[in-house]
Amino acid sequence: MSIMNFTVEEINLIAIYKANTAAATIDNISAVFSDVSDEDIITIAKSASRKLSALTEPEFSALSFTPADEDNVYE
Repeated sequence: MSIMNFTVEEINLIAIYKANTAAATIDNISAVFSDVSDEDIITIAKSASRKLSALTEPEFSALSFTPADEDNVYE
């Protein structure tokens, strides 16, 4: 999987909660968003976590999750 498989929103979310491993990043995202009621945010968090789960740790380490904006979309 490459960074191009993540949406801008997912990249920004991961950049904020990124840890040293994919598993720890997923834990960080889960901890913060477990009490959120906004369905759009929950959808983004779940999608990002699912995609992170599909990565091996070497794949995760090789990716740079730099916050993106709408003008810097990975396509």
